Order: sequence, then C-alpha cells, then structure tokens
Amino acid sequence: MWGTLVMVCVGALPMVSNQEEPARVVVVSVSGGDWTPVCQAAMGDCKAAGELRRPVRWGETLTAGAICVYGPEHGSIVLKSSLPTPEQGSNVDEPSRLADNTLYPFQCQKEDLGKKKTCEKPRPEACALDLRTLRDGLHPTFFDTISDAFKRMTHSQSDKYDKYMVAASRGAEPELVDAVVPIEDGQIDVQAVFREMDPGTYYVELAMVGAPSLGPPSRVSFAKGQAARVQARGVRAGLYKLALVTEKGEPGDSDCWILAAAPPEYAKQASAYERAVRESTKLPKEMDEGATRGLLRAYLESLAKPNQGKAVRP
Repeated sequence: MWGTLVMVCVGALPMVSNQEEPARVVVVSVSGGDWTPVCQAAMGDCKAAGELRRPVRWGETLTAGAICVYGPEHGSIVLKSSLPTPEQGSNVDEPSRLADNTLYPFQCQKEDLGKKKTCEKPRPEACALDLRTLRDGLHPTFFDTISDAFKRMTHSQSDKYDKYMVAASRGAEPELVDAVVPIEDGQIDVQAVFREMDPGTYYVELAMVGAPSLGPPSRVSFAKGQAARVQARGVRAGLYKLALVTEKGEPGDSDCWILAAAPPEYAKQASAYERAVRESTKLPKEMDEGATRGLLRAYLESLAKPNQGKAVRP
C-alpha cells in the first residue's frame, strides 16, 4: 500500500542501531558545493569512525558517530538514517521502519554562522553539521515508495550511483522527462517524455541504461496531446535511456530514462511512477533537483526489476 511520502514526526526519531553495527546515515542530497566529513574523535578512534577525508557523494553511507560534515554558506545537505537490511521473511516493526526513513535536512544560512558550534576541528567552509546532534528537533520522513528503492540501491550497487545522477538543468529550456511509456506492435509512444518540449520533429537514440545505442537515430514527430511513436522493432519491455541526437547521431542536449511497458502492466506502472513524482514534491526544500530525479530513477528501476525487491504499486 502507498503511504504519504513525507510526514512530520511528533518527536525526534532515533537513529536505531544494534550492538554490532553503529548508527549510520545515507547521503540523499548535496547542493551548493562540497560537503566534507571530518572526524572529531581522538586520532586513534577516527579510523573506526570511518573518516572519508574527501567530499561525500550521493548515495554514500556515513557512520553517524564523532563526525562533523563541513559545507559552504548557502549550501545544503540531506541525510537519511540507515538500518541494516532485515533478513528475508523477517518482520520490521513500525517504529523501526519509520526510524529507518528519517530525513535530516540541513541548510547553511548566514544566521547559523554565529551560533555556538559543537564541532571542535575548524575548517575554512562556512557551516558544520555535527552527526552526533542529528536527532535533535523534529524531522520529516519518507517511506514506502522512493525510500524502499533508494535503500535497495544503496545496499546493492555501492559503486554505480553515478548512473542515476542527472546533469545540471539548463534552466528555462525544456528537457526530456523520465517516464513510463507504452510499447506495443513494435512501437514506443514517447509522448510523456516530450511533454515539456516544443512541438516539432526530433531524432532520438534508444539504449539500455549504461549500454551503447541499440541502433541508428529514430525520427519522432511531437505535437501536444498526440501520440509520438518511435519505431522499436525487437525492443522488449524494460528500462532504457532515450537521448536527443542529430539526424546523423551526434549527441544532443537532453536525455531521460524510460520504462517501456506493454499492456496491462503499462497502466499500473505508469500510475505508480506518476504518484511517486507527485509525492516527491513533498520532500524537504533542501533537496537538490538532480538528487530528487536520481531518487525517482532508482524507483523507476525498481518497477522495471521487481525481482530485485518488491516494487511499490498503488
């Protein structure tokens, strides 16, 4: 069943951990510049604390111990608590599930710079977030949809997060949109992908995510409210990257992920993904746009590969 993607808790949810594993957090979003973790413990304890000595990356797991994460003024970072993955068939109680989805958004602002800091090792960056104090105050959570897909991703593909990340937006210029699209009779209708584009004729290339193009450019004519079909002979239902190119196949300036689905799966998967998109608008304001799209891509992949974990459906 679907739950509300983001809720405000009535009290601080603890970062739950057991005796064998320390509490951990996962980087959900980074914006405004680099955020670098620095151990605050004695030198001998810093190795155990897991000090990285480099900027954190999206999807990375940090030990929530004696670590301060330093970032630039006006930058922001969003972390999520992380519990060990339960064994298959085990039950997860409601408090643990909510604790595992607690979000810790932090926005560096000028008024924060004069506050007393608990981080003892100064850095030239403007702001410091003490991971020892994350539980203070109220925190939003997200669960059931994007959270489940993100957790499966971080537990299974620690070296492949970059494929989900999206290049910086070109601002007001229209771009292709990630979407679930129907495939039938050797054609893919990409109308949903082009919904923010201007009407006209385009050339696109189709490829499995992370793989070379499946063939030469295909021509597609787009008009608002009309089907925009692309020839896809031999292409099966699945997850693909669709990219704008020139007629000769030279790279364009926009691409997206599509989940091509045949009836009757198309209606169910399209509904599930569109609802995830709507719910993602309730994520904390500190979320970077590219990180939000990365989360949605992880969810789109979970719909395409249900055998890797239960994809959430409406």
